[in-house]
Amino acid sequence: MITMATNVSQLAAVRPIRPERARARIEDFEMIAQTRKALALLESKWTVDIIFLLASGMKRHARLVDNIPGISKKVLTATLRKLEGSGVVERTVYPDIPVHIEYALTALGWQLTELLMSLYEWSVAHDEDLAAA
Repeated sequence: MITMATNVSQLAAVRPIRPERARARIEDFEMIAQTRKALALLESKWTVDIIFLLASGMKRHARLVDNIPGISKKVLTATLRKLEGSGVVERTVYPDIPVHIEYALTALGWQLTELLMSLYEWSVAHDEDLAAA
């Protein structure tokens, strides 16, 4: 099997690549792949809502359902489990009767919140430009 690097080097040996048609570096592809992997955390429709509400202090499943219009309990549970599996959210079970469960952001979740706040600030600063486009 010919790899991309081999294929590009073979092409370069046959004819020189013009500077304006130069290929992207492997580092570029690695950066793109890693960024897509990070953005996959946010692909769910409700993930950003959940992260912001957890950051604002909401911890209970019922409070999250009440404050996210249109989300079902099933979808909220699935999204929280996905975020928990990714290390963004932690779930704490208190053995009371009835069982008391709280959700909170992990250190990784708080770092993600900082990035989301930067994106929010960028969006506010460029609101008119984005609306005009």
